[in-house]
Amino acid sequence: MTENQNELDQKIFAAWLDTIYWIASETKYRLLDAAGSIQKVYEMEESQLAAIMGLQGCERFGQHRKRYTPQKVWNYLIETGIRYTYCQASDFPGKLAEIPDPPFGIFYKGRLPDERIPAVAVIGARKCSEYGRIMAEKFAKGFAKRGISVISGMAVGIDGIGQTAALKAGGSSYAVLGCGVDIVYPRSNETLYRQLIENGGVLSEYPPQMEPRPALFPPRNRIISALADVVLVVEAREKSGTLITVDMALEQGREVYTIPGRCTDSLSMGCNRLIRQGAAVAVTPEDIIDDMFWDTILEKPKEQPQEPTLQELSKAAQEIYAVLEMLPVAQDVIVEKLREKKSTCTIPQICQGLVELELKGLILCRHRQYRRLSDTF
Repeated sequence: MTENQNELDQKIFAAWLDTIYWIASETKYRLLDAAGSIQKVYEMEESQLAAIMGLQGCERFGQHRKRYTPQKVWNYLIETGIRYTYCQASDFPGKLAEIPDPPFGIFYKGRLPDERIPAVAVIGARKCSEYGRIMAEKFAKGFAKRGISVISGMAVGIDGIGQTAALKAGGSSYAVLGCGVDIVYPRSNETLYRQLIENGGVLSEYPPQMEPRPALFPPRNRIISALADVVLVVEAREKSGTLITVDMALEQGREVYTIPGRCTDSLSMGCNRLIRQGAAVAVTPEDIIDDMFWDTILEKPKEQPQEPTLQELSKAAQEIYAVLEMLPVAQDVIVEKLREKKSTCTIPQICQGLVELELKGLILCRHRQYRRLSDTF
């Protein structure tokens, strides 16, 4: 029997144990220590089980053992396209083994993160502002273009926005779920879920078919921060679930960065508070790359296609572009800004200039509001 075959056999027993959702990871580690091998956990006598889990736990363990065989569980995983690794396997992420409360095993679709590649967890508010959306897209895109993996939770808001931007830029991203990896949650991110499986992975310590519940999300946050080298908070309220991840990241010894916001914005209160408490500030992705000394090991930025120069744009387009910023504004605000600049452009010329800029990929129109797509021309 080869070593690889032996490891596969042990994984089959580990996956069986890890589908008993009500046994905590800590207890599974205790069972493994007491038995000596994962296969012997499956074969443990009732007296040994009772000493670790109590009589009720021992009884429930026995019921599960009678109902499901390890091979039956493993066959189900194969049929549903789910892969599995656990703490004693050679492919178990080393970053997870080092944290205070490590998961016993990981179910996943796609692939596991390559630990040789730097990774940043991009996290933040679910109900984010347009500013938060723009920053999440900007940073995730910047990381992806340098070959940095983006880790997050596939949630609505900053999580999903950042991961979508990373994949769109040709990068890789990994989502840690608060449910089974065969469940798409939230349903609105189903397209993102499929893309993650193709260009990264979807991971969970919870067994397949485990429905999302509020109590499952805080524990999964420790895995998000553990898989990353850096945690970047894009936008967060002063009392936010995002800050739970920050606390776990600090406990794990991870670097925490935050993007500053206006003092009057409630969605920036959490970020600004973190800065006051000593979190590092990031204004561009390069800030983090430089601080982490990643530049020598990352891909060099690819040369961007030559953008049209100001002289190649119409007069109206030039003047419009000069007054636009990264935050979106409505057309009437653009007209007002142009009038303040003493522009003589007519309304039809302004409309034509906006269309010209949009066709050249220099601005974006969303909900009838316009913004630049880059900080500089």
